[in-house]
Amino acid sequence: MLGLLLLLVQEARVPVAPPAPALAQEPVRVENVWVSPDEVEITHLLDVCAGLIGVPIEFSRAELSGTVTLRQPHFTSAEAVLEATNRVLFQRGFTTVQMPGSPGLTVVKVADAAAMARLEESGISTKAGFVKLLVKLDHDRVDSIGEAVKLVLSKVGAVTVFKDARSLIVSDTAANVRQAQAVIARLDGNLDELALVEVPVQHTSPTALTALIDRIGNAKKLVFGDKGRGTLLAHPEGKSVLIVAPVLELDVWRGLIDQFDRAEPVLTRHYSPQRFALADTAKLIEQVVRGDAKGEDTDPWRMVVDGLTGSLLITTTPSKHSQVEDVLERLEKMAQVSRRPIRSFPIKNRPVDELQALLQGLLDAGALKGVVPSPQPATASTTPPQGVTAPLPTPPAVTKSDEFGDKVILTTDKATNRLIAIGESRVLEQLEGLINQLDIRQPQVLVEAMVVTLTDTQSRELGVELQKVGSEGDLLYKVSSLFGFGSPDPNVGSAPQVGGTGFGGVVLDPGNFSALVHALERVNEGRTLTMPRVLVNNNQPATLDSVLQTPYASTNASTTVATTSFGGTLSAGTQIAVTPQIAAGDQLIVDYSISLSSFTGASADPALPPPRQENKLKSIATVPDGYTVIVGGLEITSDSRGRAQVPILGSIPILGALFGSRSANEDKTRFYVFLRCNVMRSANFEDLRFASKKALDAAQVDDGLPKLEPRIMR
Repeated sequence: MLGLLLLLVQEARVPVAPPAPALAQEPVRVENVWVSPDEVEITHLLDVCAGLIGVPIEFSRAELSGTVTLRQPHFTSAEAVLEATNRVLFQRGFTTVQMPGSPGLTVVKVADAAAMARLEESGISTKAGFVKLLVKLDHDRVDSIGEAVKLVLSKVGAVTVFKDARSLIVSDTAANVRQAQAVIARLDGNLDELALVEVPVQHTSPTALTALIDRIGNAKKLVFGDKGRGTLLAHPEGKSVLIVAPVLELDVWRGLIDQFDRAEPVLTRHYSPQRFALADTAKLIEQVVRGDAKGEDTDPWRMVVDGLTGSLLITTTPSKHSQVEDVLERLEKMAQVSRRPIRSFPIKNRPVDELQALLQGLLDAGALKGVVPSPQPATASTTPPQGVTAPLPTPPAVTKSDEFGDKVILTTDKATNRLIAIGESRVLEQLEGLINQLDIRQPQVLVEAMVVTLTDTQSRELGVELQKVGSEGDLLYKVSSLFGFGSPDPNVGSAPQVGGTGFGGVVLDPGNFSALVHALERVNEGRTLTMPRVLVNNNQPATLDSVLQTPYASTNASTTVATTSFGGTLSAGTQIAVTPQIAAGDQLIVDYSISLSSFTGASADPALPPPRQENKLKSIATVPDGYTVIVGGLEITSDSRGRAQVPILGSIPILGALFGSRSANEDKTRFYVFLRCNVMRSANFEDLRFASKKALDAAQVDDGLPKLEPRIMR
């Protein structure tokens, strides 16, 4: 089954019209074309092609019967369809020509095309598959150019030479005629005309490229006896080269430039300089190898100073690696001098003695001694790089060697808080790096603690005292239930005055009976608030004590005399110890200890200290910066109930209350600790000034800042 030719006209599918008369059809404008890979009738293909290019095509359907399979399933333009159609016709011995006076194309046999095609005089202006072109020459080289043109024509093509008129008539397929035009333009030029062309250089130095190509020309002259015409010059700006050569030789020079203007391989090597400081060595290499052309050098260059391993990581071309090796070998071969460098390091943020002790400990442990890579054994097949380009050993072999400055002298100048070091440059450089990391200003932490003590006390007392006086004949008796409330004597004729606290009532029958009722309830609610604040450096301990010391006496008794002397003091109050450590993510690790103590009463004996109650919290907690959190809480509840009664009688329900006393005590003590830590990170202490402003205003203390007052300008 024959395939279909599918046309897309402005994103719409257009069916192929039925075969029309062969003379003329109104062409259809099509933007994009897709052709199915199935077989297509040649006549249909010509109809579609005429519609695409907008030119009518005349042909005989009888001569062009049959189908063809298009091997190109996707076409992007009408010209691509036209070229495919001309190829199909040429394979079957036909082609398209534009005859003189005809507005369209005609399909003819290839053998008759040269006689029927019109003559094109000013370039190819037809869409025909076979073209006949008249070419006029500028120079008298008609015969030689004609012979050269024959080499690019097909078997059906021909060239006619008109020597007197300096002209050629070339007839062949359109593609071959275009090739013939390019050959004629090239050969019909001025052979002696010089050209000056600037060619940018991408990878190689212009000076090195011109020197290389000049040596190639000399070698060519030595072998062939001809160096070639022209020369190559380096541009003064250093980014391009200049070709000075005949026009016909330009392609030769361009080919040489493209051939040798290629990038060198880029290698990364590790260098371990031992004699001098790493930073100074890197600076010297940068100046010697790269010079002043850092931004203009076309060679890749990247140098990393690795202070952790004491090495240089350099990425560049092999030629520059050789220069680096020369510099390092020259430095390593220099004779050791008796005078060693001396450096003075200002210590700004910590005591110089403390830092000296730390560094001296590192020196005594060998942490800053010279590191010499152990030699690697060479294998039979390859020899690993040695010397300054040797790779870093894993792990490195540490050897003690006086040659690389193991002896370092450290001393301090307390007046200026400076550390003075004498030793090799390499070790002094390591010391400088450590000092820069250790001598940094630590942020301060403002620790605010709020200690709250809440006490609730409630006690109740209820008691009845009874006395009975009576006689039976000669027998007198007195019965009492006394519990210490002070019952009146029935023998007294008048009611006594009621004393004490609480409710009290007296019933008296003189000479016979007396009763006393006592009721008391005590309620006590107390609140103690302590809010200390302390400013401390990071990871440094701080304490805040607010205590009251009470003295007590001591009695020494003997068989003859007793002496009283000072026994000591007992402290009570608030004691806070805190050590903050700033962690990641605006958090603080706080090691705190909070103690709150108080005297609870008078001493039972002058020789004994008074009773004291102490609540203490100690822990390590992580708290967020600027937040108030509770870090400790203690709650003590005491509930006691007492009863004193007359045996048996006090146990009688209801009536037993007349023969006893009862007491109830409820004590509740709550102890809370709230903690807030604020990190003071400002370099100019603005945050500390802001945090102190409220307390300064409350104490009516001047903050020392200048006051802005209005002034009348006259």
